[in-house]
Amino acid sequence: MLVKHLSNRLYLSNCVRTIHLSCQLQKYVQTRNPKDPHYDRKRMIEICKPIFIPKKLPDWETCSKVTIVEEEKAHPYEMILAKELKQNWDSSEMIMFYHLFSLTDRQKRDIRNMFYKENLFFHICSPEVVKLAVQDTPFTSIQHLFESNTALLFSPDKDIDKILQLSKTTPNAILMAGIVENKFLSRTQLQKLNDVLKTDGHQVLAQFFDSVPSHIVGTISHHQQMLTHLLSQVTNIKN
Repeated sequence: MLVKHLSNRLYLSNCVRTIHLSCQLQKYVQTRNPKDPHYDRKRMIEICKPIFIPKKLPDWETCSKVTIVEEEKAHPYEMILAKELKQNWDSSEMIMFYHLFSLTDRQKRDIRNMFYKENLFFHICSPEVVKLAVQDTPFTSIQHLFESNTALLFSPDKDIDKILQLSKTTPNAILMAGIVENKFLSRTQLQKLNDVLKTDGHQVLAQFFDSVPSHIVGTISHHQQMLTHLLSQVTNIKN
C-alpha cells in the first residue's frame, strides 16, 4: 500500500514538472516570435510580394492531337539538278523567264534547239529544283513564277535584242521578265533598255556638240539683245 501511494505521488510530481517545463518552453518560444506588423506595413508587405508566373507549356505541346511534321529532305536527284541550275545561273549575264502553254515534247525540243543554235540555253525545271537553286540568292521571290509552267533561258552575253527577236517566233513560250545585271526587269523594261542600248551614242554626242556653240552664243548675246530692244522701245516712245 505504501509503495502504491509513493508511486502515485511520484507520477503526479512528474506530471506537474512536465507541465511546468512545457509552459516555460512555450513562453520562451512566444517571446522570440515577432509581433504582427501594423496594418499599413502589413499591406505594403503584401503588395511587395513577388509574383511568380507558373511556367506554361505551349498549346502544341499539351494538345494530344498535335503531330509534329518533320521537314522533308530534298531528293538527291533534285539537289543535283539544283546545283547544275545554280552553276548556269552564276555563269550567265542574263536570265529570262518564259511562260509555257501546252507543249508537246517535240515542240519543247524544237524551242530548245532554236535557242541552242544562238548560244542560248533553255531549261524547264520543277518548282522544287528552282527553290533549291535560289534559296541563297536575292531572287527568292521568283518562286511564285513557277507556280505555273515556266522555263528559264540563260544567256552568256547581254544581247537583249536577239532574245526579243527570237521570242517573237515562239508563240507557245511567252517572255515574261528577265534578270540583267542582278536587276529584275519586266518585259516592258527589257524593251525600253534595248531601245536605249540600240541608240547610237556617237550620233547623240555629235548632236550635243553641234548644239553647244549656238547655245553659248545665244546666252552671251541675250543681254545685248534685251538692251537693244529696250532702247528701241524708248526711242519709239519719244518720237
